[in-house]
Amino acid sequence: MSTTPGWPSLPAQKVPRRKRRGWLIVALLTVVLLGASAAWWGTRNPPAVESASGTMAAVDDSLARAPSGSRVRVRVLNASGTRGFARRATSELRDRGFDVVEYDTERGTPRSRTLIVSHTGHRDWAERLRRAVGTGTIEARSDTLRYVDLTIFVGRDWKPSAEALRP
Repeated sequence: MSTTPGWPSLPAQKVPRRKRRGWLIVALLTVVLLGASAAWWGTRNPPAVESASGTMAAVDDSLARAPSGSRVRVRVLNASGTRGFARRATSELRDRGFDVVEYDTERGTPRSRTLIVSHTGHRDWAERLRRAVGTGTIEARSDTLRYVDLTIFVGRDWKPSAEALRP
């Protein structure tokens, strides 16, 4: 034992083994409880998306996707006045199985409401598109060119999903 000048030397005290084991058990129980709490917290809330609020529908909503086995051709027109909405809507609709064949900006006065136009009489396809974007009214208008099945005029009421942007 070394001593510092001016200080009396103290004998080293040992911590009883039982006390060390008790703290170890408490620490392990804390880690297990924190892990179980984190796992429960992650699974207790399923992704909730309100279509009435104008946000994109949850990816697992089967009616917010293009019908399997059908090619639904869509034209996306940004009518909101907000730059980039057509590109973002195109990306999100393609992720949901829609075949976006054209996207552009509509010239003129910006629209406050989203409009979905069905050109081929497939009201169910238009309804699926409306569920996918979370907003919009549906109209039926024939298209003599038969180039697309649906046209969506993205209005200011549409809210893109909060997912990270792709480069």
